[in-house]
Amino acid sequence: MYQFGNKGLLINNNNPLLFDELFRQYSMPLFYYAAKFVEDEVAKDIVQDIFVKLWSDQSITISHSLNSFLFTMVRNSCLQHLEKQKVKNKYLESTKLILQEEELRFYADEKASLIEQEVENKLNEVLNNLSGRCRQIFLMSRFENKKNKEIAEELDISIKAVEKQITKALATIRIKMKDYLPLLILFFSSYLFND
Repeated sequence: MYQFGNKGLLINNNNPLLFDELFRQYSMPLFYYAAKFVEDEVAKDIVQDIFVKLWSDQSITISHSLNSFLFTMVRNSCLQHLEKQKVKNKYLESTKLILQEEELRFYADEKASLIEQEVENKLNEVLNNLSGRCRQIFLMSRFENKKNKEIAEELDISIKAVEKQITKALATIRIKMKDYLPLLILFFSSYLFND
C-alpha cells in the first residue's frame, strides 16, 4: 500500500491489507485532530473521505512524512468545510432576515388594513347617525370635494349654513370617535380636515 521509492513515499491501492493497517494506525488520531476544528460527525466524514481518496487514487507520492501528509489533508479539509459552512450560514442568515422582514411587513400591512377597516366602519356608523341635512352637506364637502359655495348653491342655502353643518359634523365625529382620533387623522385626514 505504501512504500518508499526514489521520490519519497509511494501509496497505491494494490494491497488491501496494508491499506487496513494504515487505516487502523491513523484513523483515530486523524479523527481527534479533525474534531478540534469541526463537529464529530463532520470529523468522521472528513477522515473517511481522505481514506477513500487514498484508496481510489492510483498512486500518490508523498515527498515528506506520511504523518504530516495525512494531518495536512485533514486540516485543509476541515478549513474548507468551515469556509463553506461560513458562506452557508451567511446565506441562511440573510435569507432568514429577508423572510422575517417580509413576514413582519405582511403582518404590519394586515394589521394596518384591519385597523383602517375598523376606523372606517366606526366613521360610517357616526356619519349614518348624523341628521339628514348635516350628513348630506358633510359628505358633499369631504367625500365629493365640493366647495362650500357650490354646496350652498346646489342646496339653495347660505354659505354660513353650510359651514355650520360641517362644523357640527366635525364636532360630532371628534366626540364619538375620540378613542380613534389619532388613527382617524392618520387614515382620513384628507377627507375630514381639509379646508
